[in-house]
Amino acid sequence: MISGIKEMIARCIERMRGGACATCDNRSVCPAGRWQQAFSPLPRNLEPRGASTLFGFLGQLAEAFGERQQKQKRCFKREVENALEPMLAEGEVGIDRVARALGMSRQTLYRRLKVEGTTFEEILEAKRRQLAIRYLGMDRISVKAAAYRLGFSESAAFSRAFKRWTGISPTDFRSAPA
Repeated sequence: MISGIKEMIARCIERMRGGACATCDNRSVCPAGRWQQAFSPLPRNLEPRGASTLFGFLGQLAEAFGERQQKQKRCFKREVENALEPMLAEGEVGIDRVARALGMSRQTLYRRLKVEGTTFEEILEAKRRQLAIRYLGMDRISVKAAAYRLGFSESAAFSRAFKRWTGISPTDFRSAPA
């Protein structure tokens, strides 16, 4: 697959050098063709012939790789969730502890989550909510046991949080028909 991409890029660069982009059938989907169309009103005498097209193409290529990297970074939120879940039952869960488990500093964890548009507190809250609904859906886990599994120091604090999340108390949730 990589060799196919390299060949395509090499062919496009050769076409750009020969000035064939204007007649290429793929110019509507080609990054170089789109770039050339967007900036065609600019005077061409500002740069050596073909340089602006080549740099535009390379810029578009870099942007595409950057988008792919951003998508991979978004998976970091799941890494945090996966590290967080077993820690909840052990009691105190904090950003420092999760950062250590992931092998990074607190600040690095904070920055990487910020890039994804979220915070540690939002992830913790969402994970607790998700697990609370799962635990209370199981008949064999009591409200008190669910509270402790989620890292709440007392069941009253868990009940207040559950009511904030769902609008009903844990007891009402359990007694509601499925």
